[in-house]
Amino acid sequence: MKPVIRCLILSDNKPGHVTNSMGVFKAIQTIVAAESVVLQVRLRLKMIRYPLRWLLNRPTLLRRIPAGTQRRLMGLVYQMCEPQHLDPTQPFDWVISSGGDTSFLNVWLAQRHGLRNMYCSALRGLNPALFTVYFSLGAASVHNNNIRVPFIPLLTDRARILEQGQQFRTAHGLEHQTVWCVLIGGDGAGYHYDAASLEQLAHGLLALARDYQVKLLVTTSRRTGLKLERVLKSVLGDCPAVAYATYYNHRPEKVVASFLGAADLVFCTADSGSMITEAMTAGKPVYSLIPEQVRPQPFYQAFLQSHADARRIKPVAIGSLHTLDPKRDVASYFQVLEKDTTAELAAQLSPWIRTEDSCA
Repeated sequence: MKPVIRCLILSDNKPGHVTNSMGVFKAIQTIVAAESVVLQVRLRLKMIRYPLRWLLNRPTLLRRIPAGTQRRLMGLVYQMCEPQHLDPTQPFDWVISSGGDTSFLNVWLAQRHGLRNMYCSALRGLNPALFTVYFSLGAASVHNNNIRVPFIPLLTDRARILEQGQQFRTAHGLEHQTVWCVLIGGDGAGYHYDAASLEQLAHGLLALARDYQVKLLVTTSRRTGLKLERVLKSVLGDCPAVAYATYYNHRPEKVVASFLGAADLVFCTADSGSMITEAMTAGKPVYSLIPEQVRPQPFYQAFLQSHADARRIKPVAIGSLHTLDPKRDVASYFQVLEKDTTAELAAQLSPWIRTEDSCA
């Protein structure tokens, strides 16, 4: 029987972060037999990050603190749901997490229990050597334990997404129809969407849909908020160009995978790196929609620019939607991903997993 490695996944209850970690775990499962346990955690006080970072960057000093004291201190710093998952009689091989608030506990558990660890977000001042493997979206670092990835790891199953999309098309009479997916987020990463910008967006998309005789699949997200959803509903309403619309804050539905699988083209607000990444990894051409009010964060802007340079996405100002020629762009501009990103990530991870776990 193949050995099973056990992975502890730290969750801060932010869906994007959990999805990143599970995307890494999915890649591990393609290399070796593996099982996971998810531990829900919350950093009790944000300001504790600074002394905690100082301490964790000094592992020799950390090891001098008695185990009982560390355990009590960890309980004061972090709220953990179901801490019994840390049962020493059922040890883990790897700790995996994404998101700054989990980074400290990731390192702490690895140091305390002698575990290997992976991390999928910005290091935020932590020494890279504290991680067995860490992922970065920017240029490759000089550290041997760094894996540069073009995408945040996600639980994308392209074959399943396409299957769901075909089922959605059949269920809604869209088998022979050109379909565009519209993913709408909200304020984030330096992008601000107000009522005027989303009203302009809705009118612009309807005009394009009429001109190109396509159907729209529209979904908002948690960040959109009730107020802006009402603006969208007032414009989109019962327009025949809208084949299906779901408003997350009014009545949430899990439709993104089905929408992406059904879509020939995707429009996504530029604030959401996770939604843009989902669309790209599904093999779809993507327009990123930019509002007037933008103060882009450098790290995130570099991420978007790298994919714009690769022509996986095409940035467009909301006020310039009328200038687009989607038919031409799909035919000759966009360079969509051809390969399954999980397989590529597994290939990069394999040397660490096979080397470390072949004798597990």
